[in-house]
Amino acid sequence: MSALIHILLSEIRGAVRLGRIILPVLLMSVALPSFARAKKELVPNEYDLTIEHSVLAKAANNVVVLLQITAKENVPPMQSIVVIPVLEDTVNHHEIHFPEIFINSRNQQIYFDRYLYEEYPNAVAMRKRKGVDLSFDYLRSVKYEPWMANAVLKLRKQTCACSNPKDKSEVIIASLSGDEVPIINLYPVYLLPPADKRMKVREEQGSAFLCFELDKTEIKPNFMTNPIELQKIFNSMNMVKKDSDVTVSRLMIDGYASPDGPEKHNLELSEQRTEALKEYLEKANIHTGVRIDAKGHGENWDDLKEYLQNNTNIPQRNKLINITNNSRTADEKERQMRTEASEGFAFLLENVFPLLRCTKYRVIYTVRPFTIEESERVFETHPVNLSLNEIYRLADKYADEQERYYSIMRTAYLLYPDDSFINLTMSCLAIIRGEADVAADHLKKVDDCPEKSMNEGLVAYLKGDLNKAVMLVERARRYGVVGADKQLEEFEKLSLPK
Repeated sequence: MSALIHILLSEIRGAVRLGRIILPVLLMSVALPSFARAKKELVPNEYDLTIEHSVLAKAANNVVVLLQITAKENVPPMQSIVVIPVLEDTVNHHEIHFPEIFINSRNQQIYFDRYLYEEYPNAVAMRKRKGVDLSFDYLRSVKYEPWMANAVLKLRKQTCACSNPKDKSEVIIASLSGDEVPIINLYPVYLLPPADKRMKVREEQGSAFLCFELDKTEIKPNFMTNPIELQKIFNSMNMVKKDSDVTVSRLMIDGYASPDGPEKHNLELSEQRTEALKEYLEKANIHTGVRIDAKGHGENWDDLKEYLQNNTNIPQRNKLINITNNSRTADEKERQMRTEASEGFAFLLENVFPLLRCTKYRVIYTVRPFTIEESERVFETHPVNLSLNEIYRLADKYADEQERYYSIMRTAYLLYPDDSFINLTMSCLAIIRGEADVAADHLKKVDDCPEKSMNEGLVAYLKGDLNKAVMLVERARRYGVVGADKQLEEFEKLSLPK
């Protein structure tokens, strides 16, 4: 935890204006379905909406809008109050709209939920109950752009909820160019993966497409393309043998046949040919003292299914997919393909089945542990030989060089894309860069832990949900996550007094 625990995400460079603003907003009618319309034409009336406090601030790569709003007056039936926060550069005429705020009567809330939700999925829509003050916080963020440096925040009223509102009168409530500058830091966290006490086991793998005479099992090293295919196996073995940091433990070969011909015969043929290859490699002394495990698997239906799924230029492809996915025996599948999808089967025989008659091989080897200095060399030449813990210890050396640190961690992620620890770290780095969606995707792969809650809270903050952010960080604090207390203090700087 020595690096990146307390990294400064950014300073907020924005103005804060606190104080009550009474905003006269036109009371408006949203068109209801014909069966629910009021008989009497509704006339817009002014409505005083109180902005108790407001914050407009720049945080990292985002501009954050935070408002505390109170609606005291009752909203007449069949009517709504609609306000749109707008960030505008009044000099250069740039502007961006934040999601709408709907304050609804009972019927209008029902109408919104039924008919308008899909049109305004990010809007705040709340029902105002008669005689009860409605107070709520509005928090949204948007990606910062240079033109926003001199922007102001306006609340714009509209006289209808349609896509082309006619009335756009407005009031300015905050600016990004003020003197009061609150500072907010974000404290994303990560965990150092434990040192792996087990031996590091790695493998070099590939496929060879050996040629045999019809129904024969003898390996003929000079037959057709066999010189090239056999050399693939030797090259993989030699590449591993040359690495002084590793010890080869065994060679595994798995033989497959194509799905044409009787299943039983193909299984026996693949077993005998795979055993013949094992004997050939042993006699060729591919590597002294290395055990060779060989197994024939018969017809290669798995690779055929994968090929059908990934290639769309196959005649009668959907029919072939349906046949290969059913529960019949292999021989019955072949018969169906021949008779019910003959054009597609002919294509497979010529173009695909030769690829399915293959030998997959894996050179299994173990790797010794490395010091930090050695890890640097190995990282540049063969990073797969490093454990995740070794990569973290190397990255920690560059904790003060953010781009180098990120580059090392990016490589670790490519090597261990589903590991919980590296995904937690990648979420941390994404938060630092203000990339909320990227961080959220990484967190989906993180096992449940307090640190995950901490980073989920920061993602919620970057996405504009301060209440959720506080809840998640508070959960992390209860479990003793380092930085959670400070993060809650930072959120207080944006929290509005009640």
